[in-house]
Amino acid sequence: MSLVLLDPPQWRSAPQGLPHWPYVQAVDDALTARGIPPGTVRVGHHGLERGLTTYMRLGWDVSRTSGRGGIRLDWEERKGWYYALTAIDSYDVLLYTVITALRTPIADPERVADVAEELVCFRRVPDEEYREEWDGAREARVAADDFRRTRLGLGPFRPPRESADGERAAGPGVQLVIDTQADTYEQAAAALRAAYGCDPQT
Repeated sequence: MSLVLLDPPQWRSAPQGLPHWPYVQAVDDALTARGIPPGTVRVGHHGLERGLTTYMRLGWDVSRTSGRGGIRLDWEERKGWYYALTAIDSYDVLLYTVITALRTPIADPERVADVAEELVCFRRVPDEEYREEWDGAREARVAADDFRRTRLGLGPFRPPRESADGERAAGPGVQLVIDTQADTYEQAAAALRAAYGCDPQT
């Protein structure tokens, strides 16, 4: 598991760069514009056992909320948004659940800010349902797939080429080498899921 603070220098040019970083910044900007910037921001990616999926964690301690405890928002690229209500000690989680108001995993940052504002100011989730997806969601998914492929020693994904008559030409397939002597079944399965962008839970 990898953890970094907001803003890692030159992430775009680093081979271990974080593909969802533009989304992190967009969410942070939306929260700052509302006057509720998170006190802590953590981003990173899980290891092979969880398919090299990326995540973000935003935290407001008791000094930044209107209640008697803190608030935490967690995001995972395939599962979407969750929130935690914490006690004065931020490690003491009173409630942890999915944010049903955000109906898409890469929700529009303004809608994330809507939910965060209700939680931070009133310790409740809005009644509305938000289905808007962030404008950069497609690019973030492509970058995440390329990130996983790079970590597995594969080249970036390229869509099939079209021939002059409009037929799709066969492109190079995925080539994945698994050492049956050294790799466990779980490692091999996680590598396959990451290479093809499958949900590790399936």
